[in-house]
Amino acid sequence: MTQVIVAASTLLKREHLKDNLDMGMAMTMKMEILQQHPELRRMICHACQTRSFSQIADLEIFQIPQACDSPARSARDEDRPDFPYDPFVRPYIGKAVDGFYEYLKTNNMKFKGNGLERPYYAKFCSIVQSSGTGKSRLMTELRNKGVIVLYMNLRDPVDPGFPMRDLVPARILTEDMGCTRAEYAARCFAFFSAIFQTLEQDLTSKLPRLCSGSPDPAIKPWNDEMCNMRSEARTEFFQKVQYQYEETLSKIMASKLEGKSFVKKSYDDMLRVLQRIFTEKAKVSNNDNDPKLVIAFDEANPLNNMSIKGFRPSHILGRTINCYSQDNDAPVWVVFASTTSQVADFSAPQVIHDSLRVAVAGQLVYPPYTHLGWDQNADPLSNISANNVASFDHIVGFGRPLWKSLVEKCVIAGILKLAAQKLCKSKIFDPSDTNQALAALSQRFRLDICFSHPDAVSYLEKAVASHLRICFSTTKDRMWAFTGYPSEPLLSCVAAILLHGMPDNLEIALRVLKRKVDGGMVEIGQSGELASRLLLLLAKDLFIRQDPSAGVIQDLHYNGSGDAELIDCQKVSVIDFLEYLFGKTFWSRSVEGKTAFQHAYINFSHWVPMTEFISPRVPDQTDANSPSARCTSEEWTLRHWHRTSAVQCCRLQPLVDKMIPIYFDDPVLGSEDINHVSQMFISDKAGKNCNEQDLGFITRKHDSIQCLSKLPYIALLLDLNANPKLNVTFPKKEPNHVETDQCLRIYASGISETTFPFLQKHWRVAEELRGLVPRQKEVPSQTTLEALVRFGSTARLRNLQWEAQDA
Repeated sequence: MTQVIVAASTLLKREHLKDNLDMGMAMTMKMEILQQHPELRRMICHACQTRSFSQIADLEIFQIPQACDSPARSARDEDRPDFPYDPFVRPYIGKAVDGFYEYLKTNNMKFKGNGLERPYYAKFCSIVQSSGTGKSRLMTELRNKGVIVLYMNLRDPVDPGFPMRDLVPARILTEDMGCTRAEYAARCFAFFSAIFQTLEQDLTSKLPRLCSGSPDPAIKPWNDEMCNMRSEARTEFFQKVQYQYEETLSKIMASKLEGKSFVKKSYDDMLRVLQRIFTEKAKVSNNDNDPKLVIAFDEANPLNNMSIKGFRPSHILGRTINCYSQDNDAPVWVVFASTTSQVADFSAPQVIHDSLRVAVAGQLVYPPYTHLGWDQNADPLSNISANNVASFDHIVGFGRPLWKSLVEKCVIAGILKLAAQKLCKSKIFDPSDTNQALAALSQRFRLDICFSHPDAVSYLEKAVASHLRICFSTTKDRMWAFTGYPSEPLLSCVAAILLHGMPDNLEIALRVLKRKVDGGMVEIGQSGELASRLLLLLAKDLFIRQDPSAGVIQDLHYNGSGDAELIDCQKVSVIDFLEYLFGKTFWSRSVEGKTAFQHAYINFSHWVPMTEFISPRVPDQTDANSPSARCTSEEWTLRHWHRTSAVQCCRLQPLVDKMIPIYFDDPVLGSEDINHVSQMFISDKAGKNCNEQDLGFITRKHDSIQCLSKLPYIALLLDLNANPKLNVTFPKKEPNHVETDQCLRIYASGISETTFPFLQKHWRVAEELRGLVPRQKEVPSQTTLEALVRFGSTARLRNLQWEAQDA
C-alpha cells in the first residue's frame, strides 16, 4: 500500500497539484485513515493505472483550507461568513445580460441562413472573458429574461473556486479520457440524451401549473432552484441525469450504435414539452428567435485538452450538438464559458484536424461573446467628494464586479490578496516570472504589445486566461483577440504593492520588461512614451512610500475599515511631488509658480490610453444622447481624478502626449468640485537633439485640446534622450494674452541624476529606464522583414530603406 500511495503522490506532484493538495497527508496516512475511507484504496489503484487523479483530489482529507474565495465542498461549510455565495444572490447590476440575450437571438437568426444550406455548424457558442467579470452570473441571470437555464460547472477538481464543480457532468465529460474517440462520442450522446430526458420529465411536471398568457409561474420556481448553487434541486436533477446516462449508455454500447438516434429522439421529446410551455406567450415557431433554453457549461476549458488517444473532447461535443440541432430552428443553445480563448475553438469538421480553426464545408462557428460590462458598482460622480476618492470603499467599485461583490463577506485583506493571486496566478509574486512581471507592469503602465511578434498571440491568450487581462473583442474567424487592461484602480494599487513589496521587485520586473522590449514584443513608442509613463508614475510611487500616512492601506494585509485610503490613490501635493522629482532647489527657480500651485494635488495610480483627440471635431457634441457627444473638459478631468487615472493621448494628438489631472483643494473656489480641476500636460521627445523650443508651443487652448480654465496648469516637456538639463518658467499673466490663465513650463532632458535627483537612490531603476528610451539597436530579423514588406506604410526608415536588409 505504501508503494501505491507513493506512486499516487508522484502523479499528483507531476500534475502540479502540490499547491492545492496536502502532500504531507498523502505521505503519512495511517491504516486507520484508510479504514475510515475504504474507497481510497480503489481510487489510488485506479489513479496509478489510468493517471486520472480527480476522484482522489475530490476527497475532503486531501484538501487544504482555502481563502474566502475557495470554500470546501461540503454542505456544513455553506454557512461560513466567508462563503462566496453573495455575488450570486445580490441584485444584478448592468446590461450585460441584455446584450447576451440579443447575441443569442441574433445567432439564431444567423443559424437559419438564407440559402439551401445552413452557414453555421451547430447551435453552440461561447463566452470568453477574464476572471471576475461575471460570466457565471451572466448565464444564470438569463432566467430573469424568461429563458430556461441549466447551468453546469466543469472546473478542474483541484480548482477550489466558485461556483463549485458539478460532479456528474464534469466526470462524464472530462474524466477517464483514455477511451477511444467512438467511446467518448457514445458518452456525449448518452449525456445529452440524459439531459433532454430529465428536462422533459421536470418540465412536464410543470405543465399543470401553466397560466394563460405566461409560462413564468411554471418555470420561474424551477429556474430559481436550478440556478441556486446551494439547492437540493440541483443535486436531485443531476442524480436523475446520472441514472438516465448510465441507462442510455448501456443501450448504446449493447446495440453498438453510435447514439445519434437516442439523442435526436430525446431532444424532439423535450422540444414538444418546451413548445407547450411557451405556446401561450410566444407561439414557438421557426420564426421565433428569442432564446428559450440555454444549457451552460462554465469553466469549459478542460474540454479542449487533447486526450491520450489524440482527440479533443470539444470536437466530439460539437458534433453531438450538430447531430440534434442541424435540422431544427428551435432557439435552444449550448453555451461554453471560460477565461481561455480556446473555448471559442469548438469547431467540428467532418475530418477533424487540430490545426483547423473554422469547420470545413463552409460551416462556421460563432465568435465568442465578450461584453460583460465594467464599472457596474462605481459611485456616481456626484456622490463622493473629490477629497475622498482615495478611500477603499470608493475605489473598489471600479472595474470588474468581483471586488465589490466580496465587500460584505470578506475583509479588505482577503479582497486584496485575492486580487493579487488572480493577477499573478500565484500566491507569491515572482518578479522574474515573465507573465507575472508583465501583468503587474501592464496593468499600471499600459504596455503596448507588437501584434506582429511571434510570441504576441500566446502571451495575450495567457494574460486573458490567467492574469486578468480583458478581451475587448475577437475577429470573426477568431484568429485574433483585441485585449488590454482597462482602468481598474484597485488592481493598480495591488500591482503597485507587489512591485514595491520587496526591495528588488521593481528592478527585476523592469529587467524582464527590458528583455521583452529588446526582443521586439513590447513597443516603447515613437517618442519614448513608455519610459515617460514609467518615470512619472514610479517617481510618485517612490515619493509616497518615503513617509506614508498613518492608517493608510499600503500592503495586502490591511484589516481596518473601508474608509481608509489606498496609498497609491492618495492625493499628493504638486509642490512636494515636483520638488521630489526635480530636486529641492526646483521651486527656487519660480517662487511665483510655487505660490500658484500651493493648493494643487495629483493622485494618479495608472495610465489609460485614448484613441482620439482630447477635443475631437464632431458636429453633434452638444447632443447628450449622441454616441459622439463630448463632456466638458472639466468633467473629463474630474472623472479621471475620481478613478485616479492619468491619460496617454492618442499618437496623432497635437502638442501633448499625456495628461495628469490636477485638483485645487482651495475653499475659495466654491463647493463644486468641477470648478477645482486643472491639468498637467506632458510632451514626450526621444531624439538626440534638444527640443526645448517646442515647450513654448504647448497650449491647452489648441482646437484639439480645449481645456480652458481660470486655474493655472503645467506644461512639461520630457526630452529623455538629450543631454541633461532642467529649465523652469512661470510668466506673469498678461491681460491681453490669448491664454486666460498661467502656465508653469518645465523642460527636463536626459534620464540622469542631474535632472531627476531622486534617481540617485534608485540608480538601477534609472539604468533600466535609460534602456527604454532609444529603440533597440538590433531589431530582430523577423521584425525587420515584416517592416520591409509594409513599404510606404510609414515615413520611417525601416518601412522605406530596402537597402537596410543588406547592411
